[in-house]
Amino acid sequence: MATQFQHPAAFYQAVGDPTRLRLLRLLGRGELTVQDMVQILGLSQPGVSKHLAVLREAGWLSHRKDGTWGWYGLADRSALGDDEGLRDAVLASAARVPEAAGDDEALRRVLADRDRRTGEFFAGIAGAWDQIRPAFEAPDIQAGAVAALVPPGLAVLDIGTGTGAMLPLLAGAGATVTAVDTSEAMLERARLLCGREGIAGVEFRRADIQDLPFADGSFDAAYCSMVLHHVARPERAVSEMARVVRGGGKVVIAAFTRHNLQWMREELAHQWLGFSREEVQSLFARHGLVPRRYLVRRPAQIDLARVSLPPGLQDRGAVWPDVFLAVGEKPPAAAAPSVTDDAGSDPR
Repeated sequence: MATQFQHPAAFYQAVGDPTRLRLLRLLGRGELTVQDMVQILGLSQPGVSKHLAVLREAGWLSHRKDGTWGWYGLADRSALGDDEGLRDAVLASAARVPEAAGDDEALRRVLADRDRRTGEFFAGIAGAWDQIRPAFEAPDIQAGAVAALVPPGLAVLDIGTGTGAMLPLLAGAGATVTAVDTSEAMLERARLLCGREGIAGVEFRRADIQDLPFADGSFDAAYCSMVLHHVARPERAVSEMARVVRGGGKVVIAAFTRHNLQWMREELAHQWLGFSREEVQSLFARHGLVPRRYLVRRPAQIDLARVSLPPGLQDRGAVWPDVFLAVGEKPPAAAAPSVTDDAGSDPR
């Protein structure tokens, strides 16, 4: 329902503060938590929360809970009723605040710190990952991914290859594979796997899904398994996958469905508590991908207490969310998706 104001001055009162203009500008670049904004602005949490409350009550902001985290973002245009022109004018003014460059750099550091923590987690867990991974893998997901990525001869990008679990399947299907991961420790284990299995022709690259070092339209298919919930900017990740896939190619994603298992943040370096079908299809639509398949399965369960794991995981038993497989196709005539800024935006 559109927010109704008794007087236009209420609009201006809500944004008539330099700090609130900075907040609007930041949130126009993607959802953030209160803690994120405290770090970026260098203000106290009560102060930031007070400004956010004013903007939210006036209809400028949306808010949602994700486990124990709360995320703020710009409200839909409809929230301001017939005053969309004012919304655009205010955001244009906010873009010119003197602190813009400093805020951008602070935002970059906050997002980079999230990804750094994820990278440190995987560097430390690489030796045990093969014991953890079966807890959330499902044969249907793997088979469905291979079916989407072949016929033989396709150039396939395996993003977040980890220890290389998919490489025997992809190579066996006759694909030309480029395997990337942010963790050198994971890549080393994937190389060892290929050596043991006699798999030749796989190119290994250390790369970030949010900034892939490949030209537009380089691959017939891009596949990422259990990656999207680990990155700071899921929309940027999907944008990059869509960009490097040529027209007629496919983007294939496997990840957790929406859940509320907060412990996965602290102990598995998850930045997002899964994704709903609607969220995934919205990401596809934003970057010119046509949904072709969506599959959900309960992952195979294992007794984590029987394998060598970090102490924090020993008490988690076999409680894991469902896993989905989502396939999007890039139309043959589609142009490469554009990325408007370095910070990205997530429709969540």
